Amino acid sequence: MKTNQITILAASLILGLSLIIGCLILGNERASGTEKEIEAQIAETETEAKTQDALMEQARSKDKAVMTLQETAQFLNMQEAQVLNIIKAENAFLSNNGVFTGVRLPYFKIDAEFMFAKTAVLAWVQAVTAENRIYSGDRIIK
Repeated sequence: MKTNQITILAASLILGLSLIIGCLILGNERASGTEKEIEAQIAETETEAKTQDALMEQARSKDKAVMTLQETAQFLNMQEAQVLNIIKAENAFLSNNGVFTGVRLPYFKIDAEFMFAKTAVLAWVQAVTAENRIYSGDRIIK
């Protein structure tokens, strides 16, 4: 009888330890899952912060009267190289023909940086659209 009680006690102890170890394993797995969720939330928050920063920069540039080359390219939904090619095309046309009829992309330079007046750029867009002007690379086709 004593042996039977020792066997039951040992079996109960093994069962209890198994239950405790299983709970610890499951707890660690859940903690790992929670850590992954937290990391995902942090990544999402960082992405949202970057998006908000970009929107704030756009809002600041909307209030500016004068824009940089990069801001002008964003404003016109172009690449900086395309804006520079338009300037090159208009300057080349003026150099080759001596006269440029129509409106040229208005800019001024401070040191080596191109600057653009927002209202003048809007007027240029309207004029170029009315003329149906076509640019190809650094040339004016029409």
